[in-house]
Parts: sequence; C-alpha cells; structure tokens
Amino acid sequence: MKIFVWLFSLKPLQVQIAVPAEKLLYGMTVTSKARYNASIRINRLSQFSFYTATVLSLGLILIPLLENADIQLAYPTRVLNMLQIFLAVAVLVYSVVNSTSRYETRAGKLNECGDRIKELIRQLRADLAKGALQVDLNSYNQRYTDISTDSENHSRADYSLAVIRTPEYYNISGFPWLWEWIKAMGSNSMPYVLPAIMIGLEVVFILDMLSITHLLTTSFKPVVTAR
Repeated sequence: MKIFVWLFSLKPLQVQIAVPAEKLLYGMTVTSKARYNASIRINRLSQFSFYTATVLSLGLILIPLLENADIQLAYPTRVLNMLQIFLAVAVLVYSVVNSTSRYETRAGKLNECGDRIKELIRQLRADLAKGALQVDLNSYNQRYTDISTDSENHSRADYSLAVIRTPEYYNISGFPWLWEWIKAMGSNSMPYVLPAIMIGLEVVFILDMLSITHLLTTSFKPVVTAR
C-alpha cells in the first residue's frame, strides 16, 4: 500500500501550513529556488546560442577553404554559394539575438534575486529562533515583494522544478513527480530545437560535401534538362 501511495502520489499535494511565518518561509523558499532555476536556464540558453553562432561561423569559414583546396566536392559551386549566404545570415541573426536578449544580464539579476531571498530567509529563521513576538512579518513581506519584483519573473517550468525539489513543502512522488519533471524539461528544451537542427544540417551538409556521407547529395544535384 505504501508503494502504491508513493507511485501515484496519493497524499495531499501541499503540506498544510497554519503558522503565518512558516507560510512566508514557504513562499520565499519556493520562489528562490524558481529564480535559481530561471537563472540556470537562461545561462544555458546563452551558452548554447553562443556555441550555435560559433559552429555556424566555422562552417562559413570552412566551405570556401575546402573550395580552394582542390578537393573534389560533391556539390556544385552554386549550392555552396547558397549555403554560405544562408550561414552568413544565420550568424548575423544569432549575433543580433544574443545582443538584444541580454542573457547574461538577466541570468545575473535572477541569481542575485535568489541570493537576496535566501538571505531574507536566513534572517527570518534567525528572528523566529529568538521568539515569534519579535518578528515583524509585514516588514518581511514588503522586503520580499521588493526583492521578487526587482527582476523578471520565472517561468512555469522553473516553478515546477522548484516544487518537485522541495519535499518539505510538497508531497509529490512517483509518476506525478516524473510527469512534472518531463513537462518542465520539455518546456525548457524547446528553444534548443531549431538551433540543434541547424547545426545538425550544417554538419550533414559538410560531410556530404566531402563524400563522407550521402544523406542530402541526391537532393542538391543539378537538374539536367533535355534539349
């Protein structure tokens, strides 16, 4: 029976909290974890965007070098020129996206927000240890609000990851835990799909160009028309 309850997470999802100070601690704990998750997500996205632009740039440099190396290539010159133009535009787009998205600045602010909330949690716990009558919850609520609104909000996936990683406040386990993790990972993986496809196509194109593989060669052969 215990295994069945664990697998399907049949206990109440959220631990009941009656003490106002503990409710505030709960909110701050989950928010700080969600902000850390958001910071990590944006930082990883920044690194992947940089790597994507780097790989596309290397392909843009490699193709003309191979053309000038007197190597027998599987594609005609027009196709290679077309790919170079596409890669040049892709590198330009990714450079603009990286500069306008301000990934590093946003990730830094979210991480700082998590640190400040964590420090506020330590202060509240220290005050609670001294005595509940000495705690001004209104002041803590106001400081918490000011800190949390000082940066952009986290995503739903960031919050879901924070929930499943906070067992002291949430009774989620088994299949529901796995489902929440899959949804969060799937949502966070969406921005990587298109760049990964572009990198994969570039690698396949270059391998085909060198006749190492033949996945796209037939599609880019010149069409011979009958006279």
